[in-house]
Amino acid sequence: MQTETKIGEPAKKSLDKFNLALRMMAGAFILFMLVSLFYLYVAVGSSWGLVAKALFDSRILGALWISVSSAFIVGAIAIVVAIPTAYVLTYNNFRGKTLMETLLIEFPQTFPPATVGLVYLLMLGPGSPIDIAYTYPAVIIAKLYVSAPFALSFTLRRFREIHRTGLDVIAESLGGRTRHVLFWVLIPLSAIDLLGGFSLTWARAMGELAATLIFAGAIQWKTEIFPVVVLTTSQSDPPLALAASLIAAVLSIVALMIFKWIVGRRR
Repeated sequence: MQTETKIGEPAKKSLDKFNLALRMMAGAFILFMLVSLFYLYVAVGSSWGLVAKALFDSRILGALWISVSSAFIVGAIAIVVAIPTAYVLTYNNFRGKTLMETLLIEFPQTFPPATVGLVYLLMLGPGSPIDIAYTYPAVIIAKLYVSAPFALSFTLRRFREIHRTGLDVIAESLGGRTRHVLFWVLIPLSAIDLLGGFSLTWARAMGELAATLIFAGAIQWKTEIFPVVVLTTSQSDPPLALAASLIAAVLSIVALMIFKWIVGRRR
């Protein structure tokens, strides 16, 4: 027994040191993330009066309307297209399916947004048969490409989970057709995941900048969104930039809290 204790003591001591190192590394990273998140409110400092006044600036209100309304439209479109796409990817096997999923889900999340904006500007901008550059629809399209993968990812994962349970097969054995399986089984059982996908899509659309700026521009009360206001006023009008940043941060936090609540309900 003494030998075991002597052998075990150095190991325990070494483990404690390693555990301490892990805690210090985790603490440093957590501190970095929290300071990055909340320093915005510290930066406001004594300028709260100017920032509060800027909250009601016409430019802020215009950007608020464009940002929020376009994010809701993008979220709705993303859910509508995610359902049939997830169904096809769940119930059909074809060559290149894995590559297709990568191009639809992972690739848009890593593809440079500025390049996305340039592609749409060349494809749907001046000189093309359909010129919608620098319009509200351009805002929707630019945000949709970079945001919709979140909705598709959630929906596809849930459809596959349901398929593995065999509930859809039971519905088909009872005479259910495709529409019955989709509307009576898949969608009702995926409601929480669809809401989760919508909330993340909405939050991502709210924060999108580069693709929208290049393809839709920054026309006040037409295509200018919150991130663009922050970018263009950070030097010339700091209170206005801080006001836009505060609103965007609060809306993002609310959206993510709703998402966490939805995920919690699913569990």
